[in-house]
Amino acid sequence: MNDITIYHPWDMAGVDGLVAARALFGESVDYLAPFQSMETVLGGEACSVLRLCDRNFRITYPGPLDQILSELKLQLWVKQLEWMRAVVLPVDCLPAIAAQATTKAPHRLQPLPLHCAAPAQINPIPALLWHHPIDNWPTLEVHLAYRQIAEFWDRIQSPTYSSVSLTTAHT
Repeated sequence: MNDITIYHPWDMAGVDGLVAARALFGESVDYLAPFQSMETVLGGEACSVLRLCDRNFRITYPGPLDQILSELKLQLWVKQLEWMRAVVLPVDCLPAIAAQATTKAPHRLQPLPLHCAAPAQINPIPALLWHHPIDNWPTLEVHLAYRQIAEFWDRIQSPTYSSVSLTTAHT
């Protein structure tokens, strides 16, 4: 992974959020605690599902998730938030980012196990760091405000990132 991918994740929430997640991803979403995730396939495409709380999920999916869910006629909303993006980094960047970040208990970044996420402040940028595999490759996704990506990138520059370039893939 020599390039950084920036993409636009989906958020799904509402009274029927868990019902929708079960319909799309199966009963295994019931076993996810908040800030835990799983990898699956939806419509032939790789999909990552992060449980944010009881009925709220963040989903990495390249297709029109809102159209798929509209057919279910449930009480929920599903959106790609205009202000937010995800930056995908090699997982070996985590120690350098964690050195500049603060979290509130019970969350911590060292260690941040696979299939887990944690909210953090990266001097002073609020972000969600999510450690999970993409195409069987462990990665670190940093979810943050789109307008703060350049500032975030400037703050984390170090020799760790010298072989990595920031490019926009899916915005």
